[in-house]
Amino acid sequence: MHTTPGHRITAVYGRRIESAQVLAQEFSAVAFDDVGALLATQGCDAVYIALPNHLHAPIALQAIAAGLHVLIEKPLACTAAEVKELTDAAQKAGVVLMEGMMYQHHQQTIQTRALIADGAIGAVRQIQIAFGYRQDNVADIRMTEHVGGGAIADLGCYAVHYSQLMTGSAVIDVVGIGTWGGNQVDVRASALCLLENDIEATFNVSFLGGFYQNARIIGYDGVIEIERPFTIFSDRDSTIQLWRGAHFAQSEQIVIPPGNHFVEQALAFARAVALPAMQRTTTQLSDAYANAQVMDAWRRSLMSGHREHIG
Repeated sequence: MHTTPGHRITAVYGRRIESAQVLAQEFSAVAFDDVGALLATQGCDAVYIALPNHLHAPIALQAIAAGLHVLIEKPLACTAAEVKELTDAAQKAGVVLMEGMMYQHHQQTIQTRALIADGAIGAVRQIQIAFGYRQDNVADIRMTEHVGGGAIADLGCYAVHYSQLMTGSAVIDVVGIGTWGGNQVDVRASALCLLENDIEATFNVSFLGGFYQNARIIGYDGVIEIERPFTIFSDRDSTIQLWRGAHFAQSEQIVIPPGNHFVEQALAFARAVALPAMQRTTTQLSDAYANAQVMDAWRRSLMSGHREHIG
């Protein structure tokens, strides 16, 4: 946001005022160790919430009540019920609420969606997504259940979002398996999902190994593969591998110039804020709720060992 035109950081909150002051000095901003005081400060139009997951909803509700627009680091909240509470409050207040799924603003994602829409691989039949890295610190918030940790919350949210974004179809059934560790969190989780329009998706997320990340979209008439769909390098080209045809098709490589998806996200957020309240779209809010429902069902399936249906 600091490097994005039209943005100015005016205030920084931290639980420890000394830490907040260090960051605030970088931006000539005011430091706070009290959220209420920050939300009441003059000259602030919006807040970006990058706190531990369990604090997303309560702090966002305070910001919305203060009439501020809110961008929240993914996932928007810990449960679908919390997401609904947030979206209802934002719509009633007429403020922008956005989930920080930054990758969707990168040209790699935009062009992948365009290829699918143009029929480059025919009707989508399957999506396969994998994302993982090694997390050894059991004290890390991602390894702690009561603060909204776990591999599904940290990484699975991307997989769920990606599958529904690329297909335009909702997940309706989930079967999950996983491994528990840390402080009672899912440290590895896989899911087999059925989406509308007879589309199948498989997800694999993990804290138990080396870094990996990829997505494969299988259509009736071809395949798209993305080596790095989510944390995309901003200083180098990225690529889309495309096979047109169902039988022994030749690979095409579509090169995407460097771009910063965090900057693009900040610009998208600013554009939404600039619109009159009646023109602000609610699509992303309904997407966030649908994604949260899938993650809730995925966790339930890990616990129950059964197929979970999403109504």
